[in-house]
Amino acid sequence: MITVEDVCGLIAKKLGSKAGSFTLNADTAFEEVGLSSLQIADIVYTIEDDAGIEFDPSQAAGVKTVGDLVKLAEATKASAQ
Repeated sequence: MITVEDVCGLIAKKLGSKAGSFTLNADTAFEEVGLSSLQIADIVYTIEDDAGIEFDPSQAAGVKTVGDLVKLAEATKASAQ
């Protein structure tokens, strides 16, 4: 199961020392914290690897917030079972 905390932890790693400047939660938008598209893609791939799932690329492209990504991960995992 992928949680909001898991995704926020991955974002914090990407942000490094800048992470303390943001409140990371389910409503956090990736663009809001200054992540590049490459950093977002890396987070998505990490979640896929960790959860053993593969996102539909068109659905993954529509993810804008931490909560959106968690919901997509859960829906993808549920449909794969």
